[in-house]
Amino acid sequence: MELSYSTDPAWCSKCKHLPCKCGAVKKKAPGTVAGPIKLRLEKKRGKAQIIVCETGMNAAQLKELLKQIQSSCGCGGTVKDDTLEIHGDHREKIEHILRERGLKSKRSGG
Repeated sequence: MELSYSTDPAWCSKCKHLPCKCGAVKKKAPGTVAGPIKLRLEKKRGKAQIIVCETGMNAAQLKELLKQIQSSCGCGGTVKDDTLEIHGDHREKIEHILRERGLKSKRSGG
């Protein structure tokens, strides 16, 4: 049965099969980032907090990145649901760290 539309990323618009039978749909390698990493400023209980999301990293890589950010910024933070939550407004330092790792970042919000 051919589908006319699907939100599944394995669906092919050329051959209209799920999964793709013509080979047009390529799977991304794990750990690849589709676009720039988002840095969002939020206020929680009156204090600034940076949310680093859409990283495309696994849990071990996120913990390593968090440890590097915490040591260079002198701040606290945590890993929650594939995002990093950094206490304080340290966007410039975080952008510099991401640039050193060869990752693009984009500020969003606040």
